[in-house]
Amino acid sequence: MVSKMASISSVTTALKTFSGKPMGVISKVLGAATCAAVVYDAHINGRERAGVQDTNDTADRFENQFNQYMVSDKQSATLCKMKKIWYDFQQDFPYYHVVSRTKGYVGSFFSTLIKDSPLIALSVLAIKTKNVGKIAGALLAGHGLKTLLYDVMGINAEKKN
Repeated sequence: MVSKMASISSVTTALKTFSGKPMGVISKVLGAATCAAVVYDAHINGRERAGVQDTNDTADRFENQFNQYMVSDKQSATLCKMKKIWYDFQQDFPYYHVVSRTKGYVGSFFSTLIKDSPLIALSVLAIKTKNVGKIAGALLAGHGLKTLLYDVMGINAEKKN
């Protein structure tokens, strides 16, 4: 019975503490959610771009390697066999895939972060400051509402034929 009374009093204390600052808590939650959404979008964009970058780089590399393999100024069986060995090695070597995927991921990840830097700045303000954080939280809520209405629901969007 005593533990139930202790838990009820701790809940009421928490509610009293929260009731005095709902805008501060809401702005911090909005800031954290916005940061999470931006980082998630950056990760997904980076992952998708990594695959595209790898495909494009692989196609270009294979074309160049094949042209080098096929073109020979000298008619030498030994040279042709060495070129074939080198061509096969380059086809199977994973280094190229790792480099091109990393290049695509990092480039897209950071370009997304730079594009969304105003949202990140507002999120940091909402999380770290008190009075300015409430304003930043209100701006984040406005941006979220605009995104919901225009981008998700399609209100005031041009109709595509």
